[in-house]
Amino acid sequence: MSAIREMLRRREKASRIWSRCPGCGIRLEAEALRNQLGVCPSCGHHHRLAPLERASWLFDPGSFRPYRHRLRSTDPLGFYSRYGKGAVGEGGAEEPVIYGPGSIAGRQCVATLMDFFQSGGSLGAVAGELICRAGELALRERLPLLLVTSSGGARMQEGTVALLQMAKTMVTMQDLDQAGVPTIALLCDPTCGGVTASFAYAADFILAEPGALICFSGPRVVEQAAGLRLPGDFARAERLWERGLVDMVVPRREQRKVIGDLLAFLEGRR
Repeated sequence: MSAIREMLRRREKASRIWSRCPGCGIRLEAEALRNQLGVCPSCGHHHRLAPLERASWLFDPGSFRPYRHRLRSTDPLGFYSRYGKGAVGEGGAEEPVIYGPGSIAGRQCVATLMDFFQSGGSLGAVAGELICRAGELALRERLPLLLVTSSGGARMQEGTVALLQMAKTMVTMQDLDQAGVPTIALLCDPTCGGVTASFAYAADFILAEPGALICFSGPRVVEQAAGLRLPGDFARAERLWERGLVDMVVPRREQRKVIGDLLAFLEGRR
């Protein structure tokens, strides 16, 4: 048993130093990849990022201040107490959503960032509440709301309670719309299921990262259910842009400028 633990420890240590690009298969040094904002220098594949890593270059230095909270799921199906909730996410967070005020290129906004590394970024009761709180803060301060999404959809472990978050977040988005508070969504890989079917696609401006999977049901599910052979770019950001379902596909190195310009444009119209 000790030999197995040692093997796993060494493998985990190696994974922190090296990673393999899913786009082209080359091995990349983790530190070098971080310096490239998580973009493969060989093929341009955009690797998934944790929220605070993204915030470190997207926002003006020191401007993004995530709000702390003590919210916990009521565990409606008894899943967490029976099987354990799983790994704790970035910064000790137990939920895949962080939110708070920040500025991009000197323009103030309220932002939410989702963490696919924590429970697949799934939308449960607490995550839904945090997104609504971000919307309420944006409404109160009359600041644009930026939604950075990366999620597998509604959290199955919370059943119907998770599905209700779709309606709950949509009410908040409607309140912002009626009050004339602009909203921007940046859809990252993957943005799927109940997140796509609710607040992610309710924003005034919909941006996407290159190659991001954006769908309700993923290609494997559709292929198995319908018996179809789907094209390789099915539900990818570029294909959706060609069909008018995404306003702009923005490479990671351009996101700060594009979103900053968009915030400046919106500020001039208020």
